[in-house]
Amino acid sequence: MKRIILRELAVAALLVAAPLNLAGAAEMPLKAPAVVLFDWTGFYAGADAGYSWGSSRATTTADTSLLGAVYTQGVTHKGWEASVEGGYCWQSPVAMAACFEVRYDFPRERSGTTSIDIPLTTVYNQTRIDPLLIGPQLGFLTDLNRTMWYVAGGLAVGEVGGSSTAIGTGGTSVADPANKWITGWYVGAGIEHMIDRHWGLKVEYDYVRLASSGACAPYVGSNYATFTGLGASSCLGANAFDNVTTVGIDYHFGAH
Repeated sequence: MKRIILRELAVAALLVAAPLNLAGAAEMPLKAPAVVLFDWTGFYAGADAGYSWGSSRATTTADTSLLGAVYTQGVTHKGWEASVEGGYCWQSPVAMAACFEVRYDFPRERSGTTSIDIPLTTVYNQTRIDPLLIGPQLGFLTDLNRTMWYVAGGLAVGEVGGSSTAIGTGGTSVADPANKWITGWYVGAGIEHMIDRHWGLKVEYDYVRLASSGACAPYVGSNYATFTGLGASSCLGANAFDNVTTVGIDYHFGAH
C-alpha cells in the first residue's frame, strides 16, 4: 500500500510541474535570425546581349571645278549585338556602391546601303561604328544590398568609317576610307540584382555619342561626269550616335 501511495504522489507532482515548464518555455524570447547584407566590393566580369539603333552622316563633296557642291545624307544603323565587360566595385557603409567598368560591344555596327541622287550620278553610302565604353557606375542598394540601381557615364572610344560608291553616266567611282579612331561620351542607367553570392543579372540602357567629321577619302574610278578625282571626296560616319539596350550576366569574384 505504501508503494502505491508514493507512486500516485510522484505522478501528481509531474502533472503539476509540466504546465509550469511549458509556460516558462513560452515566455522565453525567440532569437531573431541574423540579417546578412550583401557586399559588392571586388572585381567582376560579364557578358551581354542587346540591340542598338542610331545614325551617322555621310557627306559627298563633288569636284569643285564642276559643281562645287556638298551633299549630306543621314544614314541609320541598327541591329543585334553582344558585349563583354569587366570592372571593380566599392561599397560604402550607407547602402551606396560605385563601380568602374570597361565594356566592348561587337560586332562592328554597319548601316544598310542608302542612296542619294546628285546631278548625273547616284551615290550609295554605308557607314559603320565600333564603340568601347569606359566609365563609372554610381548606384544605391536595396533588398539587403542585393539590388543596385545605378547611373553610368564616361568616355566612349571607337572607330567610324564606311564606303561610298558613285555610279553615273561616266562610270563608277569609289571612296573607301580607312577606319578613323575618335573619342566621345556616353550616359546611361541600369539595374543589377544578385541571384546568389557571385552571379548577378542586369539590364542597362546607354546613349553613345561619337561626334566627329568622320573618316574621309577621295573618290577613285571612272565616273568623270561628276567625279574627276580633282577634289571629289566622301566623309563617312560623322556625328555618329547610338542607343544601346543590353541584358547581361556578371560574375563577382570578391562579392559575398
